Amino acid sequence: MTNASNMEKGNTVKGFTLLEILVSLSIISIVFVSLFKMQSSNILLAEHGRFNSTALLLARQAITICERSLEEDSTLEGDFGDNFPGYQWRGEVSEYQTFDSSLISETSAKQLKKITIEILHGKDDFTLTTWRYLGPQ
Repeated sequence: MTNASNMEKGNTVKGFTLLEILVSLSIISIVFVSLFKMQSSNILLAEHGRFNSTALLLARQAITICERSLEEDSTLEGDFGDNFPGYQWRGEVSEYQTFDSSLISETSAKQLKKITIEILHGKDDFTLTTWRYLGPQ
């Protein structure tokens, strides 16, 4: 029996209507767009996390370089060579600024140095600030 003879007897042909197919395709496309956006966000977060991890290790290396010039206030900068292409650093060594003499004596304040390191890579930047005490002279 053919489909035409089934319809003549009152039997309907089973299947999906065009409207049902369009609605299901719309739902699937919304789900896929959401998944792609979520995946791209995950990739960006992973890249940012990798930069922060690398920048922290490189900042420690730059602090070591800045510690060599703790005696005088200075601004230093450089890069990390072929091991980390595109990464640059800028460091500043400065004295502690005394705002309240009850916190620290003037003599000790002169021995306390502030080191600020900024790691740059493309649009990303990472800043680390630390303090070093030179000790009594």
